[in-house]
Amino acid sequence: MVGTLLLCGMLFFGLLAQPGGGATALPLPDPSLAGRKLAVGVFIAPPFLEKDANGRYFGLAYDLWADVARDIGVTYTLQEFDLEGLLEAVRLGTIDVGISALSLTPERETVMDFSQPFYYSGLGIAVPVKSESVALRIIEAIFSEQLLLYVGSLAALLLVVGVLIWVVERRRNPAHFRPGGKGIGDGMWWSAVTMTSVGYGDATPKTLVGRVMGMVWMFASVVLLASFTAGITSSLTLNNLLGRVQGPADLHKVRTGVVADSSGEEELIAGHIGIRRYPSVEEGLAALVAGNLDAFVHDQPILHYYQHKDYTGDVHILPGFFDPQLYGFAFPRGSELRKSVNVALLRRLENTGYRARLFGPYLGKQAVQ
Repeated sequence: MVGTLLLCGMLFFGLLAQPGGGATALPLPDPSLAGRKLAVGVFIAPPFLEKDANGRYFGLAYDLWADVARDIGVTYTLQEFDLEGLLEAVRLGTIDVGISALSLTPERETVMDFSQPFYYSGLGIAVPVKSESVALRIIEAIFSEQLLLYVGSLAALLLVVGVLIWVVERRRNPAHFRPGGKGIGDGMWWSAVTMTSVGYGDATPKTLVGRVMGMVWMFASVVLLASFTAGITSSLTLNNLLGRVQGPADLHKVRTGVVADSSGEEELIAGHIGIRRYPSVEEGLAALVAGNLDAFVHDQPILHYYQHKDYTGDVHILPGFFDPQLYGFAFPRGSELRKSVNVALLRRLENTGYRARLFGPYLGKQAVQ
C-alpha cells in the first residue's frame, strides 16, 4: 500500500514538472557549471541589446540571456565590443559567449558555434523619404535613360521606313518625295503621319510597291504604337516616381550602405553589389538622411527600431525582408556551455506567455508567434 502511494506521488509530481503542466519546467543547473563566472561579450544593437544612462544593459537578447544564465546556475561579467570585435573575441575564445543581434550565417558557423535560434527575421532596406515635388520627379522620369531609349528607337524606325518609301517613290512620284535630303525628310514625315493615323494627304505613295509598303506600315504601326505607349507608361508609373529603390533587385543601381562585418555586408558582397561600409547603424542612417546614400541594408527589426526612435519622418523601411535570418547566442568552437544553454533556451521559448513578456515590450504583440 505504501509503495503504491509512493509511486502515485512520484507520478503526480513528475507530471507537474512537465512543460504542459502548470508552469514551464526549467532545467536544473549543470553541476559542472555551478558557480562558474563567465565572460560575456555584448554589442549595442537595439532592440536586442541596449544600455541606459546609468550603464545598465537591457534588450530582448540580454533579458533572455539573464534568464538562461540564472537557469543554468552561472554568473557573468560583461564586456562591450563593436560587432567586429565581438565576433573576433568569440572566434578567439577570449569570451565565453557573445550576446547581441547575431545572425547565424555559414561563414560564422565555420569559426564559432551558435545556440538554438531565438528570433527569426531578415534583412531590410531603409530609403530616404524624398522631399522633392511630384512635378520634379516627372521631369526626371521624362529625361530618364529608359524613356530616351524609346524615343531614340522610334526616331530610328521612322528614318528607316522614310528612306525605304523614298527609294521606292522618288522616280515615279517626285512631287511628293523630292530628290536628295528633302525627299528623305518627306519620307520620314509620311512614316510619322501614317503611324499616328493622321494622314494629311500631302505625301502619298503612287507605285504598287509603295502602296503595299504603306498598307504594311499602317498595320505594323498599330502594334508598334501600342508597345511604345506601354513603354512610356511603365517609365512614368507611380512606383518609379516614388523612388529609385523598390526592393533588393534595385540595390546594384544605387549607393548602398551596410554595417561593416554584418550579415548584410556578406549578403550584398555575395550578390556582387557595391557597398559603402559604416561602423554602426546610426552612422549609416545619418548618411542616408544626409543624401550620401540611396539605401541602407541591415537587420529589419533594428532598422524599424531606429526609424521609430530617431527618423520617423526621414526614413522609410520597405515592406518585407530578404535573406531570412535566425538569431542566437555565439560561443567559441566546442564550448561546453552550448548544450546547457540550448536546453534552458528552448524550455523558456516554448512557453507562449514567456515569449509575450520577452518580445512584446521591444517588438510589439505582432512579434509573438
